[in-house]
Amino acid sequence: MSDPRTNYVLASGATELERLRLQARVWEPETERWLDEIGIQQGWTCADLGCGAMGVIGPLSRRVGATGRIFGIDRDPLQLAAARQYVAEQALGNVEIVEDDAYASALPGASFDFVHARFLLAPVGHDDELLREMWRLAKPGGIMALQEPDASAWNFYPSDPDWQRLKACILAAFRSVGGDVNAGQRTFGLLRTLGLEQVRMRAAVLGLYDCHPYMRLPVQFAASLRPRLLGEGLVGEAELDAAIAACERIASDPERTCITFVVTQVCGRKPRA
Repeated sequence: MSDPRTNYVLASGATELERLRLQARVWEPETERWLDEIGIQQGWTCADLGCGAMGVIGPLSRRVGATGRIFGIDRDPLQLAAARQYVAEQALGNVEIVEDDAYASALPGASFDFVHARFLLAPVGHDDELLREMWRLAKPGGIMALQEPDASAWNFYPSDPDWQRLKACILAAFRSVGGDVNAGQRTFGLLRTLGLEQVRMRAAVLGLYDCHPYMRLPVQFAASLRPRLLGEGLVGEAELDAAIAACERIASDPERTCITFVVTQVCGRKPRA
């Protein structure tokens, strides 16, 4: 039987690669603040599951120092190549990029002080499998951390019916493979139910204006999701093209502003016993 997690909703390619790079850059300041609150220490060994082109390996590398070690895990060849290029360009000598399955890796168990995953439940789902792997990897007393979106705040102002239609299509495409763009609404409860201690939550949201490039995220999503949207009959081709063109105009309008989806950042400590 094929692994349902291989049915990744977002198409791989140059467009998706650029989206992931932009995503990492846009959210890095909020990631930095969150990691400081968590208290990442020098000398720690950390795993970034599903790191993509950049993930959070840069912020983690700077915090663990020369005595620490970062493992970025992904299995998409294009993303792995981009991540290795990023590591080389930034001279991150304490980072190793590993081709492996974030949900069932060959990494040694109970070996990591910090295990992180960002935006895996949204496109892939399979909460129990991901949490089971994160638990396996974390040392007793180690920290598990998730970042997932909540799309309820995601909007343009003034709002537009074409944007609302495209947003509905994007959310439906993720749901069609078991993902959930609102996964951030449940991550706090997932970690508490798992039995982690000292579970904490932080919410980050960004306000975009003056044609910020991240305002084009719906267009980038639609490009990656196009085969799924049309193949599943979630929208007609003419309607999709019209909505994409409208969102291009909206994102290019200097009078428009955008509130991003909320990124829910949750973490908890694996019991030492």
